[in-house]
Amino acid sequence: MNGDCREGILKNINAALKSRKLYPAGHPATIAPIAKTYELLMDDLKSRNNLSIALVNEALLYEEDFVQGAESLYTDLIQHMGGKNIDAIIFEKGLSQKEVGSLFEIMAGADIKGAELQKEMYNRGVKHITLKSMPIGKRNILEIYNGAVEVVKNVMGEVRMGKIPRSEPVESIVGEMTDSVLSDPNAMIGLTMIKNYDNYLYNHSVNVSILSLSLARFMGLSDQEIHDAGVGALLHDIGKTGVSEQIIRKPGGLSSEEWEKVKEHPLLGSKIIKRMDGMNEAVGRIIYEHHIKYDHSGYPQTTSSLHPLSQIICICDAYDALTTLRVYQKPHDPSEAVKILTNFSGKHFNPETLGAFVRMMGVYPVGTMVRLASNEVGVVTRLNQDAPERPVVKVLYGSDGLEADSPYELDLLSNGSLDIVTNVNPSFTSTDLESFFEGEASEQG
Repeated sequence: MNGDCREGILKNINAALKSRKLYPAGHPATIAPIAKTYELLMDDLKSRNNLSIALVNEALLYEEDFVQGAESLYTDLIQHMGGKNIDAIIFEKGLSQKEVGSLFEIMAGADIKGAELQKEMYNRGVKHITLKSMPIGKRNILEIYNGAVEVVKNVMGEVRMGKIPRSEPVESIVGEMTDSVLSDPNAMIGLTMIKNYDNYLYNHSVNVSILSLSLARFMGLSDQEIHDAGVGALLHDIGKTGVSEQIIRKPGGLSSEEWEKVKEHPLLGSKIIKRMDGMNEAVGRIIYEHHIKYDHSGYPQTTSSLHPLSQIICICDAYDALTTLRVYQKPHDPSEAVKILTNFSGKHFNPETLGAFVRMMGVYPVGTMVRLASNEVGVVTRLNQDAPERPVVKVLYGSDGLEADSPYELDLLSNGSLDIVTNVNPSFTSTDLESFFEGEASEQG
């Protein structure tokens, strides 16, 4: 790491924030430190995919190094991060000078803090800078995931008892999930590896919602569309409450009569949504259409044009099903599942929507177990969007084939000599991916 570059970046970030207290946006005194910050960031990002500036117990860290004398040298930066409840600022390769300028405007201007700041960044089109925070009183992502499972379970339980569920718990949990997806989409997608067979219907609903929120965000849809996609996905199988549990849980193949009953669940689900107060009309429609394919095969039969969000749910539903152990199917590796979906582009799936999904998931989606050229084996935990073939891997088994005492992270973009040789079937190892990602989420909290 270039110490002068680091000092220059911190100095100019501090100057940019300080100048915003004295001058309006666009003033020469504010433009100069923004331009210099961008120039230095671009120089430092030549040798890495991202860099982080973090605040830990009022101490400033540049990457993993404590910055000596930061409290006196970079007072404005520390005050703004602390006052806005920002734990870390992460700059990613590919950022623009406009994004850097927007960062300082948001940090110095808007009267918001915590996860709301990242929402504002997203609304302004800032895609290569992330503001991380864990606001006091807010739950970590594993708690949010488990909370979502409980919401789905409660909603379906109420429907089975003949009650009309309240929409507020659904709206609230999707709001929390959306904040988490905006803050750290990789970590949230990692949680979709949780495949509880006994609670399949509930976990599947939450997984599809996370994937749908992530895809809607990746496609740059509006806040309302992202929210509707999340709610529709979370409740996409609510109509199965009207199908006998004996049929839903049947281990073998279904008879033609039983299959016809299952095919009723999109219609039943859309009817339930119409009776719930405060639900957007779009939610009921995408639930009705989530099994109708792009070529209008599937069910229910219709010749009407499909809602754009329906295809998001359709794709994410298929992906989660493919990566889940079923009585009639071994789980597919995440990268294999993506390849299977691409075979149906233009037939079952909208090519544009599927293309966005493939780009979002990358060559090696989060959750893929891989072997490196060094013979180390690990799990993909984060993507490098500008180099999808070179993700971040958490190494679990060393080059000697033995389980690592302390798993460690390798960013393959920064380790140019390390290539992924092949995928690894997790069942051939002692690693349980569900437990692994639960542990990763717990560490974040």
